[in-house]
Amino acid sequence: MTGRGPRGERGEQADKIVAAARRSFATRGYAATSLRSVAQEAGVDPGLVTYYFRTKTGLLEEVMQPPEAFGATVAAAAEQPLERRGHAFVQAALNLWEDPASAEILRSIILTATEEPAALHRLRQLFSERVLAIVSHSLPDTERNLRAGLISTQIVGMVMNRYIWQIDTIATLPAPAVTDLIAPTIQRYLTDPLPPSLSDDSRSPG
Repeated sequence: MTGRGPRGERGEQADKIVAAARRSFATRGYAATSLRSVAQEAGVDPGLVTYYFRTKTGLLEEVMQPPEAFGATVAAAAEQPLERRGHAFVQAALNLWEDPASAEILRSIILTATEEPAALHRLRQLFSERVLAIVSHSLPDTERNLRAGLISTQIVGMVMNRYIWQIDTIATLPAPAVTDLIAPTIQRYLTDPLPPSLSDDSRSPG
């Protein structure tokens, strides 16, 4: 965070501003949100928004930061033995999204990215750095990008259907059942041989 001032006051006031911005960006869209409206919703003086975040772009950057536990949760799953890693990745995603505080932040990030190109660019960057890079770090060099991408299709698809769109049964299944259903596919993407039809170019890092 780029704020200044006494640490305790900065944390309380800045947190109110960021929470209000998350709600506004996700519901009204980035373009329709003003710093003044964020200040009004947060119940703070408008000058504090620019004092702590300088511009709306600076505020957007703060809003796009994932929950504090995000990186550590993904990294812990990636350190599990390879034969259990598929289950660990699904469980890590579910743990983050089943926690109301983390889910609120993650949902806001996704919804903001659907409305604002700069936010979408930042989301892609964060996902590449904090998810794909961690997921693929111990995979074979010539296959890591492809395998990590395949894993992301399942995890992201599950998240969108269960938590964002809340589609039918997948939204109401108990979390352990979701893990049991999806983890075998993730494990297959991690460890099964890739089809021989794939060329070396499609497997290798970009």
